[in-house]
This record gives sequence, structure tokens and C-alpha cells, in this order.
Amino acid sequence: MNEGRRAKGDGRKSEESFRLLLSLWILLCLLCGESFAAQTVTHPFEGVTLITRDDSTPRPVKMHVLVIDTQAPGIRFLVTPHGGKRDTLKQTTLAFLTERKAQIAVNGHFFEPWPPPNPDPGTAELVGLAASNGNVYSPFKDHPPKDYAIRPDAPALNIDEHNVAAIVHCNKSDPSRKSVEEPVTLYNAVAGNEQILTRGAVTAGTGKWDNTPGPLTVIGLKADGKMVILIVDGRQPRVSEGLSTREAAGLLARDYQVADAINLDGGGSTTLCLADPAPRVVNVTVGINNVPGTLRPVGSNLAIFATPTPTAGGERDIALPVPLLWGGLCVMAVVLVVGLWRVRRRPGRRAASSETEHGEEQ
Repeated sequence: MNEGRRAKGDGRKSEESFRLLLSLWILLCLLCGESFAAQTVTHPFEGVTLITRDDSTPRPVKMHVLVIDTQAPGIRFLVTPHGGKRDTLKQTTLAFLTERKAQIAVNGHFFEPWPPPNPDPGTAELVGLAASNGNVYSPFKDHPPKDYAIRPDAPALNIDEHNVAAIVHCNKSDPSRKSVEEPVTLYNAVAGNEQILTRGAVTAGTGKWDNTPGPLTVIGLKADGKMVILIVDGRQPRVSEGLSTREAAGLLARDYQVADAINLDGGGSTTLCLADPAPRVVNVTVGINNVPGTLRPVGSNLAIFATPTPTAGGERDIALPVPLLWGGLCVMAVVLVVGLWRVRRRPGRRAASSETEHGEEQ
């Protein structure tokens, strides 16, 4: 009798354990299904990885992440050179890529006048430090326009002639505001509106502008010196609604171990182009009146020259949609738990059956 009761108690405990494990696995499936995204990884050029992501949280977002080994053979950079009656002659990112015969190009500085006058003279004044192949032609701005978004003397990213990249800050003791605190040689430099990541910590602003989702262009550096460029599509309801600068900073630190990053011009300016081999626009731009697929002439662009990989255009590492992957793992785990539970219950059932038969014999 005692053995039968003990067996029944063990059966009940096994059933309770099974229910607990099942609940935990279901919760894990739900959490993982909400937290991860599908992505495609390609290697179009030597030292360049392109990751295309399609996220569902915190809202529908499509984005592209470039990870660039700046020391890879064939890699070099160019910021839009000085030209015109202001700082630069405006160009779409695609036109700049094509003219310079580069392999990659992204938009760069915030610029004025914005909105453009009508008629548009086609020239721009860049907001912040700018250098192109050693010519420093735009200074840091201590009183920038649109100060709700652009911080005074906002940091820049400099790439020296040896392709060593660093975030640089204004040397305020220099009246020209064309030198930096860091012991580097300015060569190709592009400025943003603020540093959104500093030594792995989110330092983006906390106001409305920094918390409003939209298209973004962000450039940053990992601790090992690799460059990471994030392009976020936005202003496309239910398709890609963008990220805020704070969300982008958190994503770069968490998923790509970026230590320092600055936010470049975004919105309708956000553009990523590749020549692989034909020049094309990679992301869905909203350059003119937020119409998808339209291109905006911008004040500056950053070109990247690279060597195509032998398998460029054919090599694609396709990651399964992670919710599907986790769902499959969860189903397998549940099947395993059910099997173990049944195995543990069998001795109890046999003991209970023996007890009943013994009672009938008495």
C-alpha cells in the first residue's frame, strides 16, 4: 500500500514538473520569437560584410549593417571634396558613387540650407568638421543651425591616410575650429550631430528628436578598429518605420559590439549604394517628399573603395528567421520532456496496478 501511494505521489510530482517545464519552454518561445530577426549576410568585397536585417520589434524595421575591416587590402575612403561657392556641390549618393567609381557610398554631413531654396543653386554648407584627402575645409560649428538636433561642436569620424579611424573632438583652443584634441592627422573626416555611443554607453540625447523613429545613417567603431555603418529605412508605415538614435545606439552596442558611434544626416538623406558590379541603391530611400525610392541630393557623401571578392554576387549566408528556428527547437524540447515524463510515470503505473490486483486477491 505504501509503495503504491509513493508511486502515485511520484507520478503527481512528475506531472507537476512536466507542466512547469512546458510553461517555461512556451515562454521562451514567445520571448525569442519577439526578440530576434531574419537576416541575410553577404561578403561583396574583401574586408566587407553586409548584413541585411528585417526586424519586427520595437516596430517593423528594415536595416543594413556594413562591417568593414579598414586594414583589408584594397580598402580606402573618400569624403566629398570642397567645391562650389559654399563647401560642396550637392550630389545624390548614387551619383557620387558612380562618378568616383567607388564600390560603396553612404550619405554624410547635415547641411544647409535646408529646406533648399527654389531654385536650388546646388551647393551646400556642411555642418561640422569636414576633410577630404587631407584638405580640411569645414570647421566644427559652435553655434550650429537646428540646435534642437545638432549639438555644438559635434564630434566627427576621421580616417587617416593609413585607414586608421577614430572619433575626434574639437580643439576649442584653436580659433579656426579646424583641429582636434586627439593626436591624429585629419585626412577624411565626416561629422554628425552627436556622439550616440561612447565607450559602449548610450550617449544620445534624451529629447523628442532623439526618441523619434525614422531613417538613420550611423557610423561607428568597434574596439578592434573595424568600422560599422548602420543604415535604417523609415517613414514607410507597416513596412519599415525606423529607429530612434537611442534605439540604434543600443542595437549597435548589443548586437555588433560597437564602442563609439556618431549619428550622420538621416531622414530623406539616408542612402546606401553599392557597385557590385553595377551601381545601385541598396536601401529604400525617401528622399523627396517621403516618397519611397526617391533620391535627395545631399551635402556630402563617404565613398569606400574595395576589391570584389571572388564569389561576390554569388556568396550568400542566409540565416533562418530566428523565431522559426527557436520554434523548432522548442518543439523538440517539449517532445523530449514529454518522453522523459512518460518514462518516469511508467513505474508508478505498474506499482499502482500491482496494488489494485493485490487488493482484489485479498
